[in-house]
Amino acid sequence: MSAQGHDVAWRTACVATWEAVHDCQSSRVQGMKDTSRGHPEDDIPMLRNRMVDELIVSNRIRSSHLAAAFRTVPRHIFLPDADPTSAYRDEAIVTKWAADGRPVSSSSQPAVMAAMLEQLDAQTGQSVLEVGAGTGYNAALLAQLVGASGAVTTIDIDEDLVEQARRNLRAAGADGISVVHADGAEGWPRAAPFDRIILTAAAWDLAPAWLEQLADGGRLVLPLSLRGVQRSVALERVSNYMASVSIVGCGFMPLRGSFAGPDPVRPLGDEPGLFLELDDERPLNLVALSAALEHLGDEMATSVTVTPAEIMGGLGLWLALHDSDAGRLITLGEGLNRRLVPAVVAFPGMALTPVLVGDQALAALIRLNPAAAGTDAFEVGVRTYGPDGDDLADRLVAHVREWEAAGRPSTTGLRIRAYPAAESCSGPFTALIDKYHTRLLLDWQPPATGPGSGPTHC
Repeated sequence: MSAQGHDVAWRTACVATWEAVHDCQSSRVQGMKDTSRGHPEDDIPMLRNRMVDELIVSNRIRSSHLAAAFRTVPRHIFLPDADPTSAYRDEAIVTKWAADGRPVSSSSQPAVMAAMLEQLDAQTGQSVLEVGAGTGYNAALLAQLVGASGAVTTIDIDEDLVEQARRNLRAAGADGISVVHADGAEGWPRAAPFDRIILTAAAWDLAPAWLEQLADGGRLVLPLSLRGVQRSVALERVSNYMASVSIVGCGFMPLRGSFAGPDPVRPLGDEPGLFLELDDERPLNLVALSAALEHLGDEMATSVTVTPAEIMGGLGLWLALHDSDAGRLITLGEGLNRRLVPAVVAFPGMALTPVLVGDQALAALIRLNPAAAGTDAFEVGVRTYGPDGDDLADRLVAHVREWEAAGRPSTTGLRIRAYPAAESCSGPFTALIDKYHTRLLLDWQPPATGPGSGPTHC
């Protein structure tokens, strides 16, 4: 992935995390040490317990044993360069930057970590593989969950991150965790099989090694890219395929190494700050698409009112699953001042605009009239950019109306079945996504109804 792509990936991961949080509005680490770095010793447990209390109130932590793990493991020990107050905020913190300024590793947002650990449901005595050691904090939480009779192996592709995780785990008094320098795509066959496998980086596909090393009755939890939209998916084996048992919103930087997926982010134009995200490897006429933004077409109404959270959590997912031309325009920094792209979902220093992408034209969602004062809801419309964009616009309007007619489906109720690419699949599906090693079949339960949402059979 390019340097610009990694920067955009980090920012969009933060956005996806925003979406995830808004959607839901004797152990081996016993005796972990607290160091305050200038904060009174008594303040550290208070900060940690306050964070945990907030995660419980927001329903990110639902089980008592996960709450106990978060109350026991001191996150600030794993973030020695961060102030403890920052360490106990519900925020992701970048911990490694490449020489060219790319963020390449971080301590994930505690709310998302908690949601994924609830999905994992690690039990006492189980063996767990973590792909992406990072700071070591998640491995320490896992060690609390499986206890002294369990086993935790965490691997990372960067040797310096492996050393960092080992150093932090020692400082925290977390013993018995195996930290390995390896490419996560290969898993860790020496310690297989694993009752649980969890990834802390976004995967474009399911690596065969993860499935081979998963024990019978085991569970795999990973941030999975679904045409550019990330969801944390918990999968269990059913016959000849893997079936989702839980899906939540998430946001992670992409997996690196031999199993890295296609780079979906491409710069548009000669000026900095404008990017097109499209999750496939097709060649694009970026010069023509950049020029298209200078040629505004007609606006089209949809008569559908949405909030930014619904676009991120529902409509954006619907578009990705129903149209292979669905992508996003991403505007950063200086690009915001040029106002070439309507900011449908805006954040400090960043804006996102869902689009359909053609050869020389785009159709983009736009904001029309706000629904009511004092709310963040607005009527969503469509605008064409460039020549021959009318068909794209008609399709985009139809998708929005179909999503509305189907009951505004979102992550809730989404189901995924993952078949090996070489095997035949069976049963109904709403969307099909082919990966290198996997064929994904997606639908909603109860099934979404309405125009264009009916199930198709393999």
